[in-house]
Amino acid sequence: VLGGTSELTRAAFDFLCMPLFHARFRREFELAPANSRSGAHTRSDLLLCGRDWNTLIVGKLSQWIDADSEIETERRNSEAALAQELNFSAYLGLPVFMIPLKGPHCANLARLLLNHIHTGHHTSNFWIRVPLMASEDMREDLIENEPSTCVDDTSVDEKTWSWWHSFRTLCDYNKRVSIEVAADMPSDAVIDKWLGEPIKAAILPTSIFLTNKKGFPVLSKAHQRIIFSLFKLEAQFIFTGTTRHTEKNFQSYLQYLEYLNQNRPAPNSYELFAKGYEDYLQSPLQPLMDNLESQTYEVFEKDPIKYSQYQQAVYKCLLDRVPEDQKDTNVQVLMVLGAGRGPLVNASLRAARQADRKLKVYAVEKNPNAVITLENWRFEEWGDQVTVVSCDMRDWAAPEKADIIVSELLGSFGDNELSPECLDGAQHFLKDDGVSIPSSYTSFLAPLSSSKLYNEVRGCRERDKDPECHFETPYVVRLHNFHQLAERKRTRLV
Repeated sequence: VLGGTSELTRAAFDFLCMPLFHARFRREFELAPANSRSGAHTRSDLLLCGRDWNTLIVGKLSQWIDADSEIETERRNSEAALAQELNFSAYLGLPVFMIPLKGPHCANLARLLLNHIHTGHHTSNFWIRVPLMASEDMREDLIENEPSTCVDDTSVDEKTWSWWHSFRTLCDYNKRVSIEVAADMPSDAVIDKWLGEPIKAAILPTSIFLTNKKGFPVLSKAHQRIIFSLFKLEAQFIFTGTTRHTEKNFQSYLQYLEYLNQNRPAPNSYELFAKGYEDYLQSPLQPLMDNLESQTYEVFEKDPIKYSQYQQAVYKCLLDRVPEDQKDTNVQVLMVLGAGRGPLVNASLRAARQADRKLKVYAVEKNPNAVITLENWRFEEWGDQVTVVSCDMRDWAAPEKADIIVSELLGSFGDNELSPECLDGAQHFLKDDGVSIPSSYTSFLAPLSSSKLYNEVRGCRERDKDPECHFETPYVVRLHNFHQLAERKRTRLV
């Protein structure tokens, strides 16, 4: 153990996976006299300090343990050994204990693990080790340095996922999974299904690595694709097996993964904008009922796409409505309904300068706190070109009709911020040939599965409310760890 942790630190690995009991030491708990054997069953915890046990070691369940065996004596013996290893893991304070899932029959294992979690006082996590494909479905004729092929049989592909789904259902959906990547890969659809699970770690056998011309380990394109997806989920990687590159050591495998991580596609502007909000449940805003806070407006204004598109729309509208020979005399009236802190006003003024057209702007906002910001904008930047109106758009008596109405009452899903109710009361502001930006909304629906979000919603509890009510509540979520089950469908709302 000491040698392993020293080598671990030298090679820049983060943790070591190891069995807590010797692999060939099958303890007997049922039959005498073996069940009363004296002496220590495993190594002393004094080999490492407490901090090392807490941070460097991931425990592994002994392979011989089969809590769902059809043989009663073997099953009862396995139950006792499982309890012993789980308790010893908790005693050592290990951060994680890894349990292999060997087949579809796992009800007793799930029962024992759940009982251990509910009756113990420890804070350990558990990784359920599941192969992407069952060993009996693996090809035996894989040729080295050839890209692995995907199996098309869906029932074969989904076999191990079904094991996992049964187990986590029995365990009340609160376990994390570590998948074992093999040379054979399931179909892309099944891989996508796995990527919707709470994957904490991926186990990479050295046997799946190919050798490049310089003798270094590399992965096939198919394996690289799943590795890139696991990078996004911030999964940890575990190497298993002996080094197959005799002139290299295990560090070469780690260096290759670091190389892939450095060369993965860079996040786009939207991903950078949404960083930190992944899979986080947010209640939809109700700006008609509530006055939003300054920080909420600030988040909206960081959108890298929306306001540039509004500016482009106003720009094209001005060019379409005002001919070149009228640009000095034709003043277009533009009303921003729901001006907030002024981003749409600024976008409209930039569009007018870009189009070289004259514009008169009314900034209508019901939030009295945001109106203070608008008045400061008018005093410092906008001047008399902009009139600030502190009023609900439905109650405002406009002094003139608008050529263009601009609003951003879309909400996270179509009309959930009561856009039709608000804009319907403002339609009489618009000239008969006027333009509304936007002119229509289209939302899209798609079914998806996400173990993480399911657990988040299930964890919501409110007094005097049905526990199921939160499953009927809409949430705003930056989806990340999920599986989309079908193509999105267009839903016309306005």
